[in-house]
This record gives sequence, structure tokens and C-alpha cells, in this order.
Amino acid sequence: MRVEFCKNGIQINECQYILLIGFLLLLDVTFGNDNEAAPESHTLLPAKVVWGVTGKDVELPCDVTPPIPSDSVKMIFWFKDSTGMPLYSLDARGGPLSEASHLAMTDELGSRSYFIIDEEPAKARLRIQKINAEDEGVFRCRVDFINSPTRNFKVNLTLVVQPSQPKVFDVEGKEVNSDAGPFLEGRELFLSCQVNGGRPRPSVSWWHNGTVLDGVIDSSLESYKIVNDLVISRLPRNFYGTYLECKASSSHLAGDIVRKISLKVYLKPNKVKIVSPNDLLSVNKVHTIRCETSGSSPPAKLSWFLGGKPIKSSTLTEEVTDSFTTSLLTLNVEAEDDGKYLVCRADNPRYPGGSTEDRRQIHVAYPPKVAVKSDTGLTSPVKEGANVVFKCETVARPDPHGYNWYHDGHLIQYNNTAGLQPMDNILRMAKVTKSSDGQYSCSAANTEGETYSSPFTLTVQYAPRCAKGFEVMRVGALSHEALTVDCHVDALPEVTRFSWTYNTSKGVLPVQGARIHNENGVSTLHFVPGTADLESLACWATNSVGRQEKPCLFYIIPASSPESPHGCRLRNSTTGGVEVTCVAGNDGGLPQSFVLEVTDIAIPAQPPSVTTLSDQGERSLPLYRVLGEHPTFRLHSLKPDREYQLLVYAVNAKGRSAPPVVLSKVKVEVPVDTVQENGSTVIPIIAGEGSPPTSQSLTLILLVLTAIASLLIVGIISVATILACRKRPPAVTGQSTTRHKPPDDMELSEAGFSEGFQRRSAHYRASLYLQEIDRNSRQATGLPFRFHQIPRAGSIKYQVQT
Repeated sequence: MRVEFCKNGIQINECQYILLIGFLLLLDVTFGNDNEAAPESHTLLPAKVVWGVTGKDVELPCDVTPPIPSDSVKMIFWFKDSTGMPLYSLDARGGPLSEASHLAMTDELGSRSYFIIDEEPAKARLRIQKINAEDEGVFRCRVDFINSPTRNFKVNLTLVVQPSQPKVFDVEGKEVNSDAGPFLEGRELFLSCQVNGGRPRPSVSWWHNGTVLDGVIDSSLESYKIVNDLVISRLPRNFYGTYLECKASSSHLAGDIVRKISLKVYLKPNKVKIVSPNDLLSVNKVHTIRCETSGSSPPAKLSWFLGGKPIKSSTLTEEVTDSFTTSLLTLNVEAEDDGKYLVCRADNPRYPGGSTEDRRQIHVAYPPKVAVKSDTGLTSPVKEGANVVFKCETVARPDPHGYNWYHDGHLIQYNNTAGLQPMDNILRMAKVTKSSDGQYSCSAANTEGETYSSPFTLTVQYAPRCAKGFEVMRVGALSHEALTVDCHVDALPEVTRFSWTYNTSKGVLPVQGARIHNENGVSTLHFVPGTADLESLACWATNSVGRQEKPCLFYIIPASSPESPHGCRLRNSTTGGVEVTCVAGNDGGLPQSFVLEVTDIAIPAQPPSVTTLSDQGERSLPLYRVLGEHPTFRLHSLKPDREYQLLVYAVNAKGRSAPPVVLSKVKVEVPVDTVQENGSTVIPIIAGEGSPPTSQSLTLILLVLTAIASLLIVGIISVATILACRKRPPAVTGQSTTRHKPPDDMELSEAGFSEGFQRRSAHYRASLYLQEIDRNSRQATGLPFRFHQIPRAGSIKYQVQT
């Protein structure tokens, strides 16, 4: 009897099935099987573990290969756990195994089971559909052969238990929910994936773009928590914008539990380039330079450096996209920037130290930098007659195309006769002289402009020579008086020695026994000639360079009064007032000074008893006297719309020039309250503090002057009488000698005079003073006077003798 179940869809009722199974078992138990007589026929092989997943099919293996080839399978039974009733059976006693009848229990497990006979008997298996937790247990497959002993196989069906949902933690132990990071390109990435439980022991692995990164479990076998730590020492750029997967699974049959983690990665710039051409940069132009960068996330910031220092003063324009940045630099360069490196640096603000840069060496076109140097190592000063070579040292880009040389600001032309040979950047000077002394500079020009060097001061040492204007002098001599002569020389270095000679009809003789004072290149000789046959004096000076070649000559001439100035011109001053300019006449062989007297024509004439210092017999007292070394006068204290008379004359130790120059009816238009200007001094005679008298006070002033003049005459007569009584015999009464000392408040003040005039002021004041006492004394006593020079260094004084 053959009964098929499941395979051919034939079903029998439960009662029939139970009776059938019971009958078969009874036969098996009652009659037994001759092949099972051996005790070892029920020996079971070790149980084989088969994992199954709830809800999925599972196949339980059972090897039905006969022990001997001639044998064949008779019956196959499947039992679960300790149940003695088979859940599934095959009956092949009526034919081959492929035609065996399949019998299954009516319970739920048996209905989901079906035995598969494979072409290879060793691969025969029982398939259980959609297993559940109740299906888990130990299954036994019993195979009965016709001639061979029965064989039993145990299969342990174990259900797979998946682990918990993976959790991801960062390096600080914080759980990552969706996005991990930020991470830095090229730096370390650490993430830890953890699951709990699972049977069999689950696998935990990290994946990126379908590729496993790490499948190694980092926790112990006994640990309930399964951990896989992912460590990437240098995070690649291609992880930017991607995600990682943590997969956990207890069996491939159960599939993977996947946790996706998005990566937040900061990228450093991978490209930066100065794209503008590397042209020659001019200092006279503004240049725009472009730099580009890409590959940075977030976008990079561009900064510029020149010579290792940040460029801050220039204008920057920046264009930014998601991954592309452009910077435009407006740059002004200087000559000092030539050869420096210009750097464009891209920095990711979120990536510390992740900068990339492009650099280039710039070349700057600039005007020449010039300096004058001695080509032969010469140092100033040099001695007269030496050869000098100067070089114009130049640093320029591009090279200079022209040079010029200057001496004290004047262009030096090629003059071989004068020893001047400027050729490009070299200046040769042969046998320099005193005139070569001064400042030398050069200029060089290129396409960027022309530059002038700082001056090089050349000092030429030379032997003494007469100062300009003192080569040949005339010296006026007074009879039987000592001569005081100043010898002015120029020399470098200073004069170390002076010597004097004098020339007579008998020859040239050295000056001996005279007083000589040397100071600051001036030798002052106080000489009393022992003969009237004196023609000239000669002065010689010597310094470390040598002795003076030509002496300074002083021709001795008889002294005389100076000539009157001539060619006097009168004009209004540009600053107001009146300016008088004359030409000096012959000085008579003695130092001369010039006097201008101002008289107000509107003032009534003085009484006959009042006299002035003028020897022209004017009865009007001058308002002002102006003294100076040169016959040039400026008057700023005259009233407008008034008429004045001006007298100009010269004075020396011999006397005053005659006749004086008279300028009448002088008027001014613009009054200026100024008393002194340009070395000339206006000395008020009547009005105090340098101002002319007003019309309201004129009468009072005249009365005061008349009284003062009367008292002065009485005083002079009294003093003269007393002196005459002391010095002369009583018989010579009425004759006296009067000596006057110039008063401290004398109207001829030195205040405001030039330096040259002050050296002569005492001489001039004494001469005017002596003229006055000469006239007064002659009127008072009728005695003649003589003037004797008293030698003193640098000046002449006068003494009155009867």
C-alpha cells in the first residue's frame, strides 16, 4: 500500500493516517528489521547545527547514501526532540527512493515540511517553510536500508537572533544621530559602532560606497556588547559629501541591520594660483593681480603677502562661490620690492593650518638709485693738484641710459683743457684746484625717471693765497704815524705761519721788531717804518700744503680825505619810505664810512649861536643821521607830504668829503614807523625814540635845544678856562686846551650796524667828535691841534695834543 502526502496533494483523514503510522510502527517494533539486529545500528552521528531565521525556510540535511552501492533506502523517518511519533516519513519499499511515498503528520510543523531528494543522496534534506520560534529544537533523521543497518542523523535547528539597532559614537563618546563631524581632510577620523546581543555572535562592519572599511570586532568574545571602532588616520578628500554605513548581523540569512551616518568634512584648498602674467611692475603705476583658489569647504579666504609681510594698504576685491574664490589685488610697488616674493595664500577658516599658497618673484621697474663714490678709494680732503675719479654707482631696473654730473648744482661739461672728463657714470678730474672744491652729484635716467644723488663733498687743500679783494691794497700813511695793516688770506688747512717784508728804494727787507697778530687767517701788522722811503709791504703765509706763491701787496700812499660819493639816486622804497643809493668815491687810503643827514625844511632856522656837526654852515639842525659802510640808505621815519633835504658825505680818519651831495625837496608818500633796516641805523636828533617831532611840540623842542646849547657853550668856556689856568703861565691868559670825552648817549649810536661797520665805528665816532672839538676849541682859544694815531690791534684811536 502506497500513500502519498503533500507532494501529489492527496490527503487522507487524520484517523487513517494515525492508523497507518501506528501500523507501520507496530510492524517495525514487532517484527523488527534484520539489519537492526546489531547494537550499533541506532548509533547517532553528532548533531549538526542548522541556523534558521523566523519567517524564512530552513533545510535540515540528511545523508541517504547507502553504505554499499548495491543497497537502497527502504524508509526515512523525521523525529523532533524526544517525540516518538515521526513528523514526516518516506516509504520506498515498493520502488526507488525517487518514487517513495511522502507521509506527514497533520500537525502544523509536518504540514510545512517536505523532504527533497537530491540527485546526490548526500544532499538530501528536509525543508521546513516559514519557521517560527516553536520549530526550534533537535531533529533526527532515521534512514532504513534494505540490507545495511539503520542510520540516524541529528540536526539542531537553532533560530537566529539579530542584535540591537547599531549605535554610533564619536571620539568624545557622544552618540551620533545623523551627521558625524566635522572632520578635517587628511586628519584622523574615529567612529565607534556598537550593538547589543544577537545569536550567533553578530558581525559589525563599516562600509563606504559598497566597500568594507573595517570588519574587525574590537570587543571580547564574552562581551554582550559588540563594538567595531573605525579609525582612518588620514581622511581622504573623496569622503566629502558621502556617508558611512555600520552593518550588524548575526547571520547572512537574517540580513544586515544598517545605520547610515552622513559625514561633514572640511576640505583644505587643493589649488591656488596667481593667474595674472608675471610682468615687470612699474613703481609709477597701479597694478591689478588676480589669484584663484578652489577645492575648499567651506570656501577659502585669500590673503596676500609681499616679502613675508601681509599686504594691508592695498585694495582687495573678493569673489566667493561654494568652492571657488577669486581675489583681485590692487598693488603699488616700490623699488625695494624688486626681487621679493609675492604670495597668494588660501586659508580655510574652519581648517586650522590647512593653507595652500602660490608664490612668484616679482621684478620692479624703478628709477635709478644713485650715489657718488670715489672710484680710487679717495677720501676727502685732497691736496691741490691731485687726480680725482668719481663713479656714479647706480642700481636701477631697467638699466640707465644716460648720466649727468654736477658741481655745486651746475652741469659739468666735457673740458679736457680744464681736466674735466665726464663719461657716462665716471667723472675724471685732472689736477684739481681750489675751484674744484665743492659738492659733486650725479644723475641717472631710465624709462622710469631720473634720479639725483646726494652730494659728495670734495674738499681741496691748497696753499695760502690772498683773499679775494685783498690781493693788492693801498694803505694811506699819515706822517710819522704807525701803520696798521691787515693781511687776509684763504688757506686750507689753516695758516701755520705769516711773514712780512717791506720794499724801499734799497730793496726788499724783512719786517723786524714790529707787532704782528695772527688770527683766523688774518695777520695784523703794526709797523712804524724807520725810513720815509717806504714803497710797499708784502705778506706771505704758509700752511701744511706749502708757502704762498704770490704775496699780498700793500702800496703805501699819503693819506687824504675821501672823495664825495657820486651818482646818488632817490626812489621810493617798495616797503614805503625813501631809498638813497650812491656810488662810493676814493677812500683816500684810509677806511671810510658814509653819513646821510636828514633836515626838515619846514623847521625854522636855528639861532646863529647854535652850531651843528655839519661844516657846510647850515643853520638848521639835522633831524636824523644815518651811518653805514656803504652809501646805501633807507629812510622809513619821514612824514608824508613834508619836504626834506638830504646830505650825503664820506668820512675817514683824515676828514670828511667835500662838498657833500645835496638832495632837496624830498617827499615820501607812505609813512612806516621803522627806524633801522638792512644794516643802516637812523639816529634821531630831535625826536625821542627815533620819531620826528610833531608840529605841536616843535616850538617846545626848539626852546629846550636853545637852552641846552647855551648851557653847553658856557660849560665849554668854563672848563677851557680852568684847564688853561692849570697848564699855562699866568701871562698866557685866555688860552686853554680842552679835552672832551664823547658822551655815552652820543647820537651816533652803533646799534643796528653791520659787523663790518662796528669794527670802524670807534674810528668814525672819534673822527666826528674830534672835528667838533677842533672847531669849538679853535673858536674858544684860537690854538691849532694835531691828531696822532695810537696803534691798537684792529682799530685806530685818536689823541688830541696842543
